[in-house]
Amino acid sequence: MKKLKTILLLLLALQLTGCIVFKSVSYEVTVNSDGTGTALVIIEDINTDATTKETIDNDVKSILEHGLKSQAFIDDMKSEGKIIKSRNVIVEKEKLSAIVGYEFSDISKVEGMQFDDPYYYLTIPTTDSIISTNGQVTKTAEYQRIVWDKSITTLKFKMYSDDTSKEGLKSLAPYYLKEN
Repeated sequence: MKKLKTILLLLLALQLTGCIVFKSVSYEVTVNSDGTGTALVIIEDINTDATTKETIDNDVKSILEHGLKSQAFIDDMKSEGKIIKSRNVIVEKEKLSAIVGYEFSDISKVEGMQFDDPYYYLTIPTTDSIISTNGQVTKTAEYQRIVWDKSITTLKFKMYSDDTSKEGLKSLAPYYLKEN
């Protein structure tokens, strides 16, 4: 009986929390000669797997109130070495996307990118999917690496996150439009 109660509580907890799911994330990183720069991040087709109105509302609020409007988000990003310069949410073709622009003083603040003269590079797990890049991709059994020559001043890459057409996912676009 105790196990049954535990399972029921776990199922209830899972229904009361939603998870934000998005299709892809792209980066456009502009690097200055001194190693500082800017990054433009676009998170495309934002959805939720929440099953109740309350949890969907919580997911929308987390994007709108925390990510889009709060000082806490700016402070969180600043503690990671990212100085937020812009943040916006847009709806195109009934899909919600978030756009964040920030400045950095060290390339390693952008997803752990590195500079080893004369190359910039990003090392990611083999399980991650690279959709596109203006760099060169190298794959090994242990990792994937995108490499850019330092003559390239705008480093671009786009990563796949999840299948947003899966059953049970709901686009957050209509909920965002309803709030605004």
